[in-house]
Amino acid sequence: GYEKLAGELAGLPGILLDVARQAEPTAAAFAEAHKDTDYHFLVGGGNLWGFTYLYSMCILEEMQWLRTTRVHSAEFFHGSLELLEEDTSVLVFQGEDETRALTDRVEAFAKRISRDVTVFDTRDYPLPGISPEFRGLLAPLVLDTVMGRVSKHLERVRGHSLDLRRYYRVMDY
Repeated sequence: GYEKLAGELAGLPGILLDVARQAEPTAAAFAEAHKDTDYHFLVGGGNLWGFTYLYSMCILEEMQWLRTTRVHSAEFFHGSLELLEEDTSVLVFQGEDETRALTDRVEAFAKRISRDVTVFDTRDYPLPGISPEFRGLLAPLVLDTVMGRVSKHLERVRGHSLDLRRYYRVMDY
């Protein structure tokens, strides 16, 4: 399917621009609702795990100085579930690969405990011109686009530049 995928990827920049536009209201609402939230619990699986880790550590911790916990959906029920409380902000990054069922299970459990569960699901975004069999492969790009808008809105509502650091590349270490 390489030739087919390569041909479909030609339209990806425009598709992701549309994803960003569609994500704008959700991103702004999340940022407004969480401008004072200082702890977020992030869960993702499959090919979204790398992005889950990156967003937790590099964006929320490094760039916004927020405390986070990140866990792969396959590991969630091996201890991490005990950290949830009714006011815990839980971000579920839901993709379209074979680990979706694991993340569905985490989402269902988290919603039983916390009143603050936000699901960012790549299925919510149409990808015109991309075949269904390739959507799962592109989930990290879609989620990065969506969360890029969230990041910019967090920057705005928190008055905390994404470029501001206290220690990283500021001090010798």
